[in-house]
Amino acid sequence: MKRNSLTTAVVAGIAGTVGIANLASAVNLNPDGLGQVLIYPYYTVNSNGSGENLQTLFSVVNTTDQGKAIKVRFVEGYNSREVRDFHVYLSPFDVWTANLFKLPDQDQANLLTNDNSCTVPRIKGSTQAPLQQLPDGRSYLPFTNSLFAGSNNDGGPAGLARTREGHFEIIEMGTVTNEEEGSLDAITHFNGVPDNCGQVVAAWVASPPGYWVADPNVDIEPPTGGLFGSALLLDLSNGTSAGYSADAIDGFISNGLDNLHAPPGNTDPSLISVGASDPTATAFVFDNGRLIQATYGSGAGRKIDAVSALFAQDNIFNEYVLGGGASATTDWVVTFPTKRFYVDQTVVGPTAIAPFVEVFKAYSGAGTGESKVEVGLFPFDREEGNPSACTGSDADNPNCGVCFSPCDPGQFDPPVLRYEAQIVSFQTAADFTADRTSPVLGSQLASNVDVRADFLNEGWLRIALNPSSELHQMNASTEGEVFDGLPATGFAITNYVNANAAPGMLANYTGLWRHKGSRSCAAIAPGGGGALACS
Repeated sequence: MKRNSLTTAVVAGIAGTVGIANLASAVNLNPDGLGQVLIYPYYTVNSNGSGENLQTLFSVVNTTDQGKAIKVRFVEGYNSREVRDFHVYLSPFDVWTANLFKLPDQDQANLLTNDNSCTVPRIKGSTQAPLQQLPDGRSYLPFTNSLFAGSNNDGGPAGLARTREGHFEIIEMGTVTNEEEGSLDAITHFNGVPDNCGQVVAAWVASPPGYWVADPNVDIEPPTGGLFGSALLLDLSNGTSAGYSADAIDGFISNGLDNLHAPPGNTDPSLISVGASDPTATAFVFDNGRLIQATYGSGAGRKIDAVSALFAQDNIFNEYVLGGGASATTDWVVTFPTKRFYVDQTVVGPTAIAPFVEVFKAYSGAGTGESKVEVGLFPFDREEGNPSACTGSDADNPNCGVCFSPCDPGQFDPPVLRYEAQIVSFQTAADFTADRTSPVLGSQLASNVDVRADFLNEGWLRIALNPSSELHQMNASTEGEVFDGLPATGFAITNYVNANAAPGMLANYTGLWRHKGSRSCAAIAPGGGGALACS
């Protein structure tokens, strides 16, 4: 069978029972973790106050017997302006790894790779600008602020420190062949080293023009998927780490005709490239046992909505722990991986596009950029308790509701999330007021949940992404499907400190858990006859 044979066969069987055809044209979030596009919800090189800055190690794996041309793109957390991208050419069954870090005398994040796989531009071993060198001679790639500073300023901070946290994505541009120039042989490893990385670098040289400058389709066939990836958040000072698997989008390009092989230094391809030359993009979304088909790109819809539909959630759920005998601290990562295509004014103009409600802009002066969406916060302890049972000292929080702290006495403002990739921390209001850096990941993009009552220090939280105070609904698909909520992904990460490991010793532990979510979808009946069930 061809690509995704098992997943395709299984879903096709389900699709046949509900009358859904043309599976090959559908973009989907692959539950098996293999895909053409990988979304890594978070990276950081910030300091959480424990000593050295955190590092983010990551990998991408090619499980196929084909060569792969991939775009690796990093975007900062405020508004997902790009901070670096480049090409990697993976040989069959290849793995590429790299590390994100910060040096003490620098503001920006940097990328270091010791991997031999071919990159364009060349990173390992190169001394050409903008690459810099460590004292041991290894070359690293500094992240840049060029797309949010100077004439590109978007109202957020313009300094290099903005590059220290965000998320990243890997997009398969196509499969590499030997049809004309022998590109596959050039990137294939012999004794652990590609045969000729210089060939694929030269193929992109402008003068004299390389063969990919003349025609980027040479030796490149359409994407076929089969990639997976993971990341490791490393806290060197505490001796802890926590890893996660990347979200895998399959069927991103599935017409068997197009590839996305664009020149390096070009911001293409991106998530908005879904479906390539096809006029529409269809998403297949699983919802509580249903398989929903939603097509975008005609009428008021845009093809990027097909990617957003895969991540659309009306609620996300996870656990948290604060304090106690283990001195626990918890951060949640909440990332909206497609938000920039709905709020960045260079993309949408002065008005945000649903399901988001506000463009990214400066608040109270330059360097304070944000794009707010209201959410609901609903914590429970481990014994069914919730804030409605609060009494005594907790009464200063009106109706014992939960806000992003510190709450003003006698006032309750709806909680808001402001960025594309952000942290929700769990601390007391006093702790957060003294230091707004999140305790686990060292985020500067943190909002804080002060659960107020001591009995709520251990439990779980529901974040409502479609609150009654501000409805968030995606534009209708061609079929009339409307998804409630926001496209979201992320995880919870908790640090524990064991003061009783041994006399005079401490032991640190870290755990990470991906968010769970619920979906809400209704269909607009033809002629405005009310809502129908999605199908």
